[in-house]
Amino acid sequence: MEKRIIKLSRMLLRVFNKFAQNEKKPRRFGVDELLHPSEIHMVMLIGDNPGGHGAELARIAGVTRGAVSQIIAKLEKKGIVEKIDDPENGLKKVPILTNKGKVAYYAHEQYHEEMDKGLYDYVARLTDEQVAVIENFLRGLEKMADRRR
Repeated sequence: MEKRIIKLSRMLLRVFNKFAQNEKKPRRFGVDELLHPSEIHMVMLIGDNPGGHGAELARIAGVTRGAVSQIIAKLEKKGIVEKIDDPENGLKKVPILTNKGKVAYYAHEQYHEEMDKGLYDYVARLTDEQVAVIENFLRGLEKMADRRR
């Protein structure tokens, strides 16, 4: 049993590392500028939460307001995002995607459709019982990760 656990542990670490390395790479996502993962994820967050201000975006992303402000500032310099007056509260500004930002948003969605297709196809071939075992396993891993924070 111990050999199986070690083998599984090493396999999981290898898979996690491969995904992590892939996620670190900046990409263009249909625009001239390279967008780092934190930047494209902020683009997605803004696109998925129109009208969301910095504090709200920080809460959703699980990061600080300062981190959101820094990323938005970088995206503004790249012409991906602009800040406008909040229509509901003139004292606040909300980030919106520029046309260039919308291109990056949709290119990122397309990227994930292509990248995730293999996973979707694989899971579609699994039985309900196999999916339940995987869900159970992942829930257990998540609980362990939460305890290590």
